[in-house]
Amino acid sequence: MKKLHLLRKHLIAAVPALARDPDRLLTFVEEGSIEFHRGPNLSHEYAFAAQLVLTDFAEDLDTVMLPLLQWLAEHQPDVDPGEALTFEAEILSNDAVDLALRLRLSERVIARVDCDSGRIEAEHVTLRFERDTCPAAQWQLYTREPGDDNWALASAWEADNG
Repeated sequence: MKKLHLLRKHLIAAVPALARDPDRLLTFVEEGSIEFHRGPNLSHEYAFAAQLVLTDFAEDLDTVMLPLLQWLAEHQPDVDPGEALTFEAEILSNDAVDLALRLRLSERVIARVDCDSGRIEAEHVTLRFERDTCPAAQWQLYTREPGDDNWALASAWEADNG
């Protein structure tokens, strides 16, 4: 489940509140399954629902959603857009929530078996789908409130280089 670790690293780098306190991002795997086929190799695919919980989150929701959607577009672009991401929130106060995000991830493992030597080589394949049309090296997220004329820098992060 290396993809979930990559996603966690990306969000901690991109979301200022998580960069300050990464322990406020909890990650869980739910409804995991492994698909494999009989045969001479042991290649398989993990499929699971990942749940990310941001505790006591007081930032603009877009500071999480936009980096998350950007990551999904590169690392899991085959996901059904209508089912890509769901969320729940518990309102803690006027400016803080506990936010639970749920998304479907899959990850292939290529396992080559050499019966003569008794050796198995396993390689996790975390494909990235590059977006050639937008090769920025750094991203900055600007937001503004309704009725406000000025844009405010909400977040900045380096592009994900795998």
